[in-house]
Amino acid sequence: MRSRAGLIGAAAVVTGALVACGLDVVGGADAVEADDPAAGPARPAPEPIDELGDDDGGAAPTFDASLPDETPLDGGPSDAGPCSASITENFAQGLGAWVQYGGVARGVSGNNAYAQLIAPDAKSRAAGLFWVPPAGVKATSFRASFSYYVATPYRYWYMGDGLTFAWLTSTGGSALGAGAVTGAGLGLQPGITGSAFALDGWQNSSIGDVAEPSLSVLGIDPARGNPGSYAWHLAKKGPYRRSDVYDAWRRIEIVVANGKATVRFRFSPNGTATTLFDDVTVDAANVVALGFTAATGGADAMGFFVDTVSIELIDATCD
Repeated sequence: MRSRAGLIGAAAVVTGALVACGLDVVGGADAVEADDPAAGPARPAPEPIDELGDDDGGAAPTFDASLPDETPLDGGPSDAGPCSASITENFAQGLGAWVQYGGVARGVSGNNAYAQLIAPDAKSRAAGLFWVPPAGVKATSFRASFSYYVATPYRYWYMGDGLTFAWLTSTGGSALGAGAVTGAGLGLQPGITGSAFALDGWQNSSIGDVAEPSLSVLGIDPARGNPGSYAWHLAKKGPYRRSDVYDAWRRIEIVVANGKATVRFRFSPNGTATTLFDDVTVDAANVVALGFTAATGGADAMGFFVDTVSIELIDATCD
């Protein structure tokens, strides 16, 4: 496992490798602060109650290592066409295929390119990285897989906030990232509809969070308030061991079909799949954007990174 000092050094390299691409959208400095205290007493770590099974696929890659399927640095994204839309991405060529907000950056550490949503120690941030299907393409079902890395600060009992993979069915007429909510809002913005899978590192008891770190499927409903202001869990589990979900590349696989979501976890890309959630009822409307959000609040800030992304619309039709 890479040391925190080394990871923070890698984050500095990432900061210097910002890529100016995608749409000019709102987030980060203009974000709305959700309920997340700026200071507080140390809290004892809760005993884990959920297990993620055993890994028989070998050790998870270190932060510097190329993940399996990482192509050379001229690999780039691919799109399967207008009516069978998909994207595979390892960020080797940058972030040009993605709409981004909140200071998302491409970085290269060792032999690995990745996307940094939020750097370690960056408090009160909201960030997002979305793929928008081609114009005229409609789909309600998809397959997605990705690797994520969450870097933790020194005070494990006082850190936040979280990371999502979100599939949106409406942006409410606003640009992606407009007013994105920090802290409990997990980087999502007001006015959107859809669903998300979330890794949450801060327990907001007022909205029904279980003890952290937790995993959940969220329903995003603007009629109920801004993201993170209401009980939005469609399914939730936790807490998990910190070493199971943080400070190593982990793999998530999501299938949404016929308004039902299934989510699986792997310790390493070739490891055994553990089903986290099965047949969770989610928004069944056409998706308009799919991607990642992350947020920090006033607590010690985690760092959030994603890599080796695959998204395929499996029932796509064209106008």
